Amino acid sequence: MHAPPPSTLLTNARPSASLTSLLRTTFHSRPFSTSSPTLVRPTYYQGGGGQRYGGSRRPQSPWESWRQRLDAVPNAYVLWTLLGVNIAVFFTWQYGTSVWQTFRDPSWLVFLNKNFTVSWANISSGRFWTLLTSCFSHEGTGHIVMNMLSLYFIAPAMLAFLGNGIAASAFSLAFHHFIDRSRMNYTSHGASGAVYGILSYFAARNPQATFLLFFVIPAPAWAIVSGIFFWDLYSSFNSRRGRTDSAGHVGGITAGLLWFFRRRLGF
Repeated sequence: MHAPPPSTLLTNARPSASLTSLLRTTFHSRPFSTSSPTLVRPTYYQGGGGQRYGGSRRPQSPWESWRQRLDAVPNAYVLWTLLGVNIAVFFTWQYGTSVWQTFRDPSWLVFLNKNFTVSWANISSGRFWTLLTSCFSHEGTGHIVMNMLSLYFIAPAMLAFLGNGIAASAFSLAFHHFIDRSRMNYTSHGASGAVYGILSYFAARNPQATFLLFFVIPAPAWAIVSGIFFWDLYSSFNSRRGRTDSAGHVGGITAGLLWFFRRRLGF
């Protein structure tokens, strides 16, 4: 969503196990989507693609076949595609702003607002794709830098990123239209909701893992994610004049927790 998440690095919370094995346990306990063996950036360059699904001879559904095709994509391609799309949309925002400031031509900004921000006006006009495209959209330099750093150090499963992003957008949309009716026409964009969803899932699986808040302050994963959740929940109802989409953050964290419980319960 609009505000970037706090920068985090993952460090090993258990001396007896490497971070690589910890993350492999997290994302390999039950195949779900294009989950890579680890989440930490250096593992992108150790070769290989995503998960492989084997052992079953039953006929595959179209969904399973498509999912396996995605899993065969090398991890580095997934990372750089996500980063590249976000950066391309960011520079399009900069170009649109420059055209407006120089020639007073708003066409590019109108296009971006209609197709790369999520709002009730866009959804009611049939532009449902904005639930997803808004997750790749950043206007401010600080906004994109912090979100892309988070993606760089936390290698997301592709479908997890997309699913959490859509859930965060939908939650933000519903909150501002039905609950915070003072901002019914609120528009939002950014990858923070998707990133928060991945962080909350990891924290639920490994609550004692250590996050380095702002790359400096060590704290357990459960404490960081819980603090973010309750702060954004409070801000959703009490900080309505800011540009941060706290409701979208809450939606992303909730989606990550639901993903965890879905896998834990096995359905």
